[in-house]
Amino acid sequence: MDRETGYSLKLRNFWREQRDLVTMIAAAAVLGSLIAGFNILNHQNAIHKYSLDEDRRISGDNATSFSFELDNPQLAAETTIDLVFSRGVGSSNPLVVSVNGQEASTIQGETTTVSLDSGILAESNNVTIKRRNFAFSDVTLTDASVTSLTNMQRLAFVALNFSAILLIFTPIGYVKYRQYQRRQRMEQEFPEFLREIVEGTRAGMSLPQAIQNTESEGYNGLEEHIEKMNNQMEWGVPFDKVLSQFGEKTGSPVVRRSVDTIIQAYSSGGNIQDVLESVGDNIRSVKKLKEERQSQLYGEMMTGYIVYFIFIGILIALTNYLLPNLAQASGSFGGSVSLFGSGGSGGSLQENISSYKNWFSTLVYLQSVFSGLIIGKLAEGELRAGLKHTAILFAVGYLSVTFFL
Repeated sequence: MDRETGYSLKLRNFWREQRDLVTMIAAAAVLGSLIAGFNILNHQNAIHKYSLDEDRRISGDNATSFSFELDNPQLAAETTIDLVFSRGVGSSNPLVVSVNGQEASTIQGETTTVSLDSGILAESNNVTIKRRNFAFSDVTLTDASVTSLTNMQRLAFVALNFSAILLIFTPIGYVKYRQYQRRQRMEQEFPEFLREIVEGTRAGMSLPQAIQNTESEGYNGLEEHIEKMNNQMEWGVPFDKVLSQFGEKTGSPVVRRSVDTIIQAYSSGGNIQDVLESVGDNIRSVKKLKEERQSQLYGEMMTGYIVYFIFIGILIALTNYLLPNLAQASGSFGGSVSLFGSGGSGGSLQENISSYKNWFSTLVYLQSVFSGLIIGKLAEGELRAGLKHTAILFAVGYLSVTFFL
């Protein structure tokens, strides 16, 4: 019961001290989520142009067709037709997709995505699907959907999504950054605080008296904690408990470890002056080593970013230049390059380019997550420090996938 009461008291104190901050973070998260959800729903409705309402049968020389409308076909940056057929479609009995009387693609698989060039599009478009060669077996078109978007729609979708993400995470990031700055200031001022305590002990004061006679002003970031520590000692709180709470409240691992060392030295009756000087020197040395380490690892951090950008560049080159040219060369020579090799059953290279794009997009996102965590581990020694690098790389990857893949 006492433990539950303590937790309840801590929770109430936290809410009283941080109520405005928690409210702001919660409001930003809700508003950002609503904006992102509305943006996704609106984007899907805006780009969706057609959906098949019932199965269509293709038999013998008979074809099936459907129509869709576009408001500004000349502005269409990406228009695709997703088709799903029943069994019976392959390299021996392919299907031909024509749009407005122009052949757009040859289908050799049961599932395919046809990308349309804006040059063949009009405000009113007719899609025809028929067999290239006569066959007795029937094929059923079980699903068909058409999506089309302009560069402006794509840009607006990305911009609103990033605005929502920033709205959700900016308050949290701001709080974390302020806490980081505060810890840095405390770790910088703590050795000077110890030096002043050492001077008090050399003047014949005990350690508690030296702390009480120390001016709290002038120690940026520590004033509040020093004043609270002095008040606790005046109220008769045990000295070791006062020091322990001081170390915990600062939130700095460096200060907390140093305070634990001071408590042990004070309890054992050792030379407290030497301990305090040693602790102060140790904090300065650790800080200096961290700065040197960060400067040395800066090059490795930049290397991680460069490798990620090169990785994205290679995937963009493969998707937009190498694979389409290979598909065109294969078609001009009458050959067929399969996803699983020549003569495989995975469909032609042209038909599988959309599959490559999906795999490449997934690889970009996975690479951003793991590269960011590794960069954070190398640069700052903690995996969680890599979250900000992951966010940056993921943003770059998202933009690259949206506009280039």
